[in-house]
Amino acid sequence: MQFEKRNLVTKHGKYKDSEGNVKTGWIKIGETFETRNGGLSLKIDALPVDFDGWINLAVPHDEDYNF
Repeated sequence: MQFEKRNLVTKHGKYKDSEGNVKTGWIKIGETFETRNGGLSLKIDALPVDFDGWINLAVPHDEDYNF
């Protein structure tokens, strides 16, 4: 199985899009890394104050983190 780097993201508030629909905001809180022996490491940089305990793995984007 080939390792694919992922961003660690979590829900962070709500916002309205240009059409007035309520959307969930997401914030990047860290990344995953492959270890030398093929294992997986998580680097958590920060946790938001309203953290609900859930962290999702998301494919990295080149632009801003809009998940």
